[in-house]
Parts: sequence; structure tokens; C-alpha cells
Amino acid sequence: RERDMSTFQFRPHCGEAGSITHLVSAFLTADNISHGLNLKKSPVLQYLYYLAQVPIAMSPLSNNSLFLEYSKNPLREFLHKGLCVSLSTDDPMQFHYTKVST
Repeated sequence: RERDMSTFQFRPHCGEAGSITHLVSAFLTADNISHGLNLKKSPVLQYLYYLAQVPIAMSPLSNNSLFLEYSKNPLREFLHKGLCVSLSTDDPMQFHYTKVST
């Protein structure tokens, strides 16, 4: 692991709903996380994720259909603050984001 040659990476779906304690646990154990919406509730955790540059894969399309409308998604805010954020499709087959137009 010291040489970044680990066979496995721990990438939990975390902070999409529920308590922010999931985000604390992920900060301590995960290589990166998916979602992280609830980071917006804790500036202290945002700062820790920023300092450690923990990657956050955010999925506005799946979040919009399940939890949060686009205009309230914190992706833009997190980018502006310098968090390590990427855009993710999450579960494209589950949410039918792969439709082929005819």
C-alpha cells in the first residue's frame, strides 16, 4: 500500500443519505467515495476531505432522481472549494441512462 500497489480499493457509496458519521468512517478508511452529498452539512468534514484530497465521485443524475434536485446538488460548490470531485454515472443501467435514440 505504501507504493500505491494495493490489489483492492475501498470505494463505498457514502454520504448520499443518512448520518454524516458514514462520511467520518469513510474518511478514516476509504480510498475514495461515491456521492458525498451530506458533506454539505459539515464544513469541518469538507475541510478534512479537501486537505486529504479524498476523491469524491458525484452523480447528479442519480441523485436528482432519488434525493436531490439538480439546482441543490453541491458538485459545483465542492469544485469551487477545491475538493477532489469527479462526475460519475453511478448506476447507468439501473436508471436507464443508456437509452439509444431511434
